[in-house]
Amino acid sequence: MPELVRLPIVHVLLATYNGERFLSRQWHSIAAQQGVRVVLHVGDDGSTDRTLEILRALAAEATGAIAQVHWLQAPPRRSAARNFLVLLADAVQRCPDAAWFAFCDQDDVWLPGKLQAAVAVLAPYEHDARPALYGGRTVAVDEEDREAGLSPLFERPPTFRNAMAQSIMGGNTMVLNRATARLLTDGPLPEVVSHDWWTYQLVSGAGGFVHYDRQAFVRYRQHGNNAVGSNLGWRARMLRLRRLLRGDYREWNWLHVKAMADRAAALTADSREVLQAFARAREALLPWQRAVWLRRSGVFRQKPGEQLMLWLACLLRRM
Repeated sequence: MPELVRLPIVHVLLATYNGERFLSRQWHSIAAQQGVRVVLHVGDDGSTDRTLEILRALAAEATGAIAQVHWLQAPPRRSAARNFLVLLADAVQRCPDAAWFAFCDQDDVWLPGKLQAAVAVLAPYEHDARPALYGGRTVAVDEEDREAGLSPLFERPPTFRNAMAQSIMGGNTMVLNRATARLLTDGPLPEVVSHDWWTYQLVSGAGGFVHYDRQAFVRYRQHGNNAVGSNLGWRARMLRLRRLLRGDYREWNWLHVKAMADRAAALTADSREVLQAFARAREALLPWQRAVWLRRSGVFRQKPGEQLMLWLACLLRRM
């Protein structure tokens, strides 16, 4: 059997919306991946620019690692998170033998070895019923491809207690085994603000394997149309503080806590206790009661400054 046939196949989920400016570079960086074959699943969310025209032209000349392209035929989802989850559910159903899945943003650039490194880490979980998730750091770049620096390095292990308060790995870095894909898509798809945060929460909460790679394999493009921006620099910190004070994080947490509660049967007993304590920390009437329940939950953010922000959010009832 030729060596090419034995290469692992990764099902890459490309969600697009008005992505004409950078789409071609991302597509070619996927095609340039080595050591894997790629089945590309494309879902557009109602683009009004030349995105669909560019996609058709790229698909017609698919080369390199891209072995096949599937098109999701569905009404617009109107959010990146919903688009990715619908794409994943379709891929799981369409390809019953698929082992690996990867989320893919339209405007990034993947570095050589991205998928190969992820599959190597997750290989022991290829046929395992235990969910497994790979993700890691990124290199932030601007619209002209100038580097702004690496995303923060998180030193503490990835756990459910951390996942309840933050996502430490972007969806554009994530690769999942089939057990994770099934876990995310079994039952009604939740309304969540972030598919990557939801993935980290659910996999860690279910006792799955989570690997955080210190090496960056994605050039994460920052521009005015990003659904979620970089967390580098004082501007990003000020933006997070403003979001906290106006209640954005409380709304986001409400959606994710509800989604986790709806999937409580998939969680470990310890994770259910953490979830319950965190929910009580959000809803208790008095500040000291909220602080007691947050401490009891053990929920934390990775960096000291962000942990202080979590306590502030708790005391102000903005968590």
